[in-house]
Parts: sequence; structure tokens; C-alpha cells
Amino acid sequence: MVGFRRDWLIQIDVMQREMERLLDYLTSSKPPMVQFSPRVWEPAIDVYETDEQLVVVVELAGVSEEDIEIVVNRSTFVIRGERKAASASGHRTYHQMEIASGPFERGIGLPVAVVPGQTKASYRDGLVAVILPKVKEKQTRRVRIKAT
Repeated sequence: MVGFRRDWLIQIDVMQREMERLLDYLTSSKPPMVQFSPRVWEPAIDVYETDEQLVVVVELAGVSEEDIEIVVNRSTFVIRGERKAASASGHRTYHQMEIASGPFERGIGLPVAVVPGQTKASYRDGLVAVILPKVKEKQTRRVRIKAT
């Protein structure tokens, strides 16, 4: 019969308790006081469809129209630009900082084919509404075979 040392079970038990203490310490630590947003942020987007068009609404409060670029092709939509940081006047101490500033970009695949050349966009109350007319002709075509 092969003999083995039972103290290794005690060592594993000690190691497990040490790991539990470490995890308890890490989970009870305070989060950082200020969290910084990523370098490029993504605005919120709603996409809905009507019989004739696809509508994309983008939330861009505080972004001027001149700082927005929209690129559309038949199957994708990309909006990019920059929200300028609020001008600092005097000393500020932030307690919470959630409003992202700096460059943004958001791209999505469109659920239906659109006509890029007829796209219209408007900006009101911090919302950009982009109207994308749907392609009217069918994407598929039936081809008849002629006997020769």
C-alpha cells in the first residue's frame, strides 16, 4: 500500500482561506472617486422603420451641427464627430462626471437597403433624426430560362 502525507490537505485548506480573504478585501474596496469615459464614446441610437423609410435618431445633446458627420451607404450608417468639453471657468471639483466629451463614433448595419443619395437629416433639441428612404425595387429577380 502506498502511503501519503495528510498535511497537504491542511495546506490546501489554508490556501483556500487566504484566497477568500483576498477576494473579500478586493470586493470591499472602494471604487475610484472619478471614472473617466473612454477616448471615443458612442451616442445612443434608435432605429425604426415605416413603409417608405428607415429612421435613425441619435442623441447628441451639446454637439453643434458643424461637428457632426454622417456617412451612409445601402447597408450601413455611421455618425461621428466631437462634443467639445465645457469651458472651465475657475476651479472645479467634480463629484460625478458622466457627460462624455471628445470624439464620438457610432456605426450600425441597416436592417433594409436604403438609397444613400436621398438621405435627409435634421437636428432639434439634441436629437439628430436621419431619414433614409428604402430601396423600392426588389433585391431579387426571377429569371426565366428559354429553350434554344
